[in-house]
Amino acid sequence: MMALSGKAVDKLVFGGLYVVLIALVVWGGSRLINYSLDSRFYKDFLLKWEVCLRAYSVKSGIWPHFSGSNHVEYMDNLNQLISRSGVSLPKSNTGRSYVYRIKKIGEEQDDIFILCFSNRIILYGISKDTFTRIDRFVDGELSKEKGFFTGYLSKDGRTMIGLWRL
Repeated sequence: MMALSGKAVDKLVFGGLYVVLIALVVWGGSRLINYSLDSRFYKDFLLKWEVCLRAYSVKSGIWPHFSGSNHVEYMDNLNQLISRSGVSLPKSNTGRSYVYRIKKIGEEQDDIFILCFSNRIILYGISKDTFTRIDRFVDGELSKEKGFFTGYLSKDGRTMIGLWRL
């Protein structure tokens, strides 16, 4: 086997360093983009739902009947009542104001369904990373069991169910 010259070794080492540097930049950039998607979901959607629910509670306070199995029907009825009361509903990136879609880099798409009551918001289908970030936004620290934002792993084993006490 032929020995490599100093110039060839330099090229290999610097080539490897550039590959590692590019990989780190791509990884860090995708993490930053995913963080900003979670932040936008919280600030531009969840907080607006909180404000909407508080304003509706002050104006009307009439809530539709929830049987425990009529999630979509309940939210449709609640949306109609909120709209009729003059409170504006938050905008969603889907056809329904209570479903929000997050497509992160390198992860599966999350369709997050929110179920709103006078004193809490329940979020279904949140990824573990999104749950962690929302918990830090709401409570300032990560704790699934303590604080205003709590939750547990859903039956699919991939997503979380979050409960935000208002």
